[in-house]
This record gives sequence, structure tokens and C-alpha cells, in this order.
Amino acid sequence: MKTVIVSPNKADRYIAVSNGKESIGKTIGEAIDSIYDQLEEDQQNTVIYVQEFKGDEFFSDKQIERLSMLMKKWRSARDQGEMLPAEQQEELEKLIEIELEASGKRVEKIANQMNK
Repeated sequence: MKTVIVSPNKADRYIAVSNGKESIGKTIGEAIDSIYDQLEEDQQNTVIYVQEFKGDEFFSDKQIERLSMLMKKWRSARDQGEMLPAEQQEELEKLIEIELEASGKRVEKIANQMNK
């Protein structure tokens, strides 16, 4: 059985993860469709788990709020043809990396729970 985990990745994107592969979409459906294109067709049944975008043991509410704020600043700067100050850009990139790692840890936790 295939397992696909979908969770918010950034303020306006979703990430789908399955069997070590991942895809990002503007909607949950887009992320799922994209991940399906990467998966082998050796199994017919699929379990899809959708993660709410709220703090958990891997990425806190405080980190989510900060990531959202920095993403708004980044979009505003981009729309004006500017860049974030280097310190804020570094913080944004680090938070994105931490959240991506948190997504992987969530998937691992869920997979372990399903195997029990």
C-alpha cells in the first residue's frame, strides 16, 4: 500500500511525501497529483494523510508565525524588485529547511505508527 503524507510547506504551498520522494503544489490536490507521477505503479491502494499547518513537536507555533511573517516580507520585497536584508533571508532559508526536516520527521512518525 502506498502512503502519501501532505502538509503545508510554506504559507501558500503544500508538500506531498511518499517513499522518499516529494512534490510541492499550490493545492493539496496538485501536490498529490505531482507525487503520483513520481511513484511506481506496483500497488493499487493508497493512504493519504493531510497535516494541518499548526505547531507540533517538530515545528512550533512560534516558528510558523515567524516563517509566515518572513514569507510576507519576502513576497513584498520580491514584488518591488528588492531582496530581503541578508539576515532575514538567512533566517527564512533556515526556517524553510527546519520545516522541511520536520515534514520528514512527521512522515517517519506516521509510518512507524502504521507499522505497529
